[in-house]
Amino acid sequence: MIGITDYSAYIPRLRLNRMAIYENMGWFAPAIVMVAQGERSMCYWDEDAITMAVTASKECLRQHEKKDVDALMLASTTFPFADRQNAGIVSTALNLRPDIMTADFTSSQKAGSNALLAAIESVKSGERGTILVSAADKRETKPAYFHEMWFGDGAASLLIGNQNVIAEFKGSYSVSYDFIDHYRGALHRYDYNWEERWVRDEGYSKIIPEAVNGLLSKLNITIEDVDRLVYPCFFKGEHKKIAKKLGAAPEKVVDNLHEVCGDTGCAHPLLMMTSALDDAKPGDRILMASFGQGCSAFYFVVTENINSLPVRNKFKTTVENKETINEYPKFLEFRELIQPDMGIRAEAPTQTALTTLWRKRHMILGLVGGKCSKCQTPQFPKTEVCVNPHCRARHTQEDYEFADIPAKIKTYTGDLLAVSVDPPHKYGMIQFEGGGRFMADFTDCKLEELKVGLPVYMVFRKRVEDKNRGFVNYFWKAAPVPGAAEEMKKVRFDGQVAVITGAGGGLGRIYALELAKRGASVVVNDLGGSRDGSGKGSATPAEQVVNEIKELGGQAVANYDNVAATEGGENIIKTALDNFGRVDIVINNAGILRDKSFPKMELENWAAVQAVHLNGAYNVSRPAFKVMREQKYGRIIMTTSGAGLYGNFGQSNYSAAKMALVGLMNTLRIEGKKYNININTIAPLAGSRLTEDVMPPEIFEKMKPEFVAPIVLYLCSEACEQSGKIFNAGMGYYNRAAIMTSPGIQLGDPENPATPEQVSENINKINEMEGAQLYDDANAALFGLASPPQPKKEAAGGEESAGSGMSVKDVFDKMPDAFNPEAAKGVDVVFQYSISGGDGGDWTVTVKDGTCEVAAGKAEKPTCTLKMADTDFLDMISGKLDPMKAFTSGKLKIDGDVMKSQLIGKLFSL
Repeated sequence: MIGITDYSAYIPRLRLNRMAIYENMGWFAPAIVMVAQGERSMCYWDEDAITMAVTASKECLRQHEKKDVDALMLASTTFPFADRQNAGIVSTALNLRPDIMTADFTSSQKAGSNALLAAIESVKSGERGTILVSAADKRETKPAYFHEMWFGDGAASLLIGNQNVIAEFKGSYSVSYDFIDHYRGALHRYDYNWEERWVRDEGYSKIIPEAVNGLLSKLNITIEDVDRLVYPCFFKGEHKKIAKKLGAAPEKVVDNLHEVCGDTGCAHPLLMMTSALDDAKPGDRILMASFGQGCSAFYFVVTENINSLPVRNKFKTTVENKETINEYPKFLEFRELIQPDMGIRAEAPTQTALTTLWRKRHMILGLVGGKCSKCQTPQFPKTEVCVNPHCRARHTQEDYEFADIPAKIKTYTGDLLAVSVDPPHKYGMIQFEGGGRFMADFTDCKLEELKVGLPVYMVFRKRVEDKNRGFVNYFWKAAPVPGAAEEMKKVRFDGQVAVITGAGGGLGRIYALELAKRGASVVVNDLGGSRDGSGKGSATPAEQVVNEIKELGGQAVANYDNVAATEGGENIIKTALDNFGRVDIVINNAGILRDKSFPKMELENWAAVQAVHLNGAYNVSRPAFKVMREQKYGRIIMTTSGAGLYGNFGQSNYSAAKMALVGLMNTLRIEGKKYNININTIAPLAGSRLTEDVMPPEIFEKMKPEFVAPIVLYLCSEACEQSGKIFNAGMGYYNRAAIMTSPGIQLGDPENPATPEQVSENINKINEMEGAQLYDDANAALFGLASPPQPKKEAAGGEESAGSGMSVKDVFDKMPDAFNPEAAKGVDVVFQYSISGGDGGDWTVTVKDGTCEVAAGKAEKPTCTLKMADTDFLDMISGKLDPMKAFTSGKLKIDGDVMKSQLIGKLFSL
């Protein structure tokens, strides 16, 4: 059996929206709007027929032994070299054996089918067992005409052999005519095209049917014996008419790909064939025909082996990997149809030393480095000495191909000074999987897409082009793996372990499933009791969720302990450690409801709810916190409720427990900060068994747990730097809830406390929330209360304020005069001021027994230390900067006894 054993397609990532051509040139050629549908494929500036053929062929050979390839037949009408075998370049880039036959097929749009026919005949003869056929074209057109719209760039490769055939060759039929619908002279860049009606009526519509009918007659079959009909014709209407003329039903005809990529020249019949093979089933009969100075038609029958191909949808994959652009000038620049000034740096010598290229051809064209036979360390380039500092063996390097080895970006930059057709020039260090690295150019990407750790793959591209001598220098560049940048942005939990309480249903189940889908190993805890916590419990809910996770390919284990018991919480964490060895995430989700109005709230119902919600979070979080502190990483989620944050009738027990969890979070945030343990609280608005008869049915239906899970997963991730925050989430809406404190006002004085009457008179001011602040801890809140913003005072007689024009030293010189002895009774403190900046320095202010002493320098044991920049300090002294705002913004830092720093405002009046 002889036929196709594998296939691949390559369409460049860039696609030009055809309407961009019309929008820019429609004023000149308005008729082109008739074919301005969809997009045409366009090569990146460093691509040509050679590079596209290498890319398509690499994928075609991925699952095959290169040593088995006996010949390479390359077809193109746009070869970069007229007298240098282009197939030889491709063969060297692919690191094929040197003792194979290589051949160029050109000068006709049916060059691709000619190469295919030659390969099939060669295998049939028995001279060769496996032949790689590749066709690629990058046809040039003048701007603003139909051909610029019709054409596209692309390549396709077919592997022909007699083993593991996926599409058996049954026969072919060819006709040859010197039919000239277009031609290109030997020294001309562009085709000369005869009128479209000529090629349509006398070419496509007559020559293709002649070859197809000739093949049907030769094989003694009819068009009814054809399931898929493949042939090129860039006239959409004529493409359909040819099928009708042949008697083929429209559903059998493979799309001519005009809207997808455009006509890719001699590669197009093969490219269309790959699209048919993507969807082919065993037994499908495919007839493929080409066109160009005649026509060749082929008949294939798909075999069962197609189901064994390791990778399918090869055409679909390259079609979907795209970036559509609307910049027509970029297309013109990439095709060298405009000549922007590249600057003086572009005048650098570009001549290639052909002797060096020959000696280093495997390294340059094949990306072959070395691998130490002694320590197995890969390196590029290959040298006489192993780069491994622990080895340093000499003359142990064996050839090692890097072209197919995955790599990641270690460093990158965008250089606007370097010459680039698509600035900035992008390059950086890449690290290969398993070892080896080198400085590579990046291609097919934007600078903002690059990122340290981004997976890249190697692509064969033009490095520089010597215009004076007509020589193209090729090398390998790094391109981002399609979809890798988006994948890196995804929140993942690979290698992490999550513990979720109450995960047998509702929110907990969704958390468990979503974490598992993103790589986490999950402990699914659920007692299996009723929603009020009664009953003996059941293993079923937890086991069902574990089974769901395992069916998805994830890892999970069930736990049935009661969170309300101390030993239950410890067992839950022990389950994680015993099965997975660590704990990274804890979601305190378990809960029960026992709603009653407060007068009817018995102690039993009060205590039961506290035990599950508040004590349960304590019982699970405490042993987990110890583990997280040791590993210096952790994420803990508390679950509060609108009832706790805002109150709800009949839920005093539930509200109290839920608000208590916020207090627990606030303190754990402080204790966990230096260990990279972040704790946040979610207030979910979601339908569950706890709320199904509380909410109206129409609202309940909209409140799916899936709408809450996204923010919870983010808060559980390494990407989350939030800690100590409360978030409301439900029905796709998210916001933050916070406890804020208004600015304080002082009533009375140190010796005369305020009276209730004064409070009554000032209650509106006390209630005023303008200027309210968030505080990091209780000390900061107390400091804010005792340090209310001072009203701005106008200096008498229009003089400048006290701090205006003063230096830092002036401030400390005046402090003894500003000292208030009456306020210092019983006070014994030492304030250390560390003022940074050119005007700064260190001063100590000692207050004891109603006296004040100010001195330059540092105190041995200060009560508290205040640190500020000189400009911020003077702004605070002059009243421009509020002390509390300085503290909460980080401009004022206080070490030691923060509470004693609050005395400064009473002891001094500057």
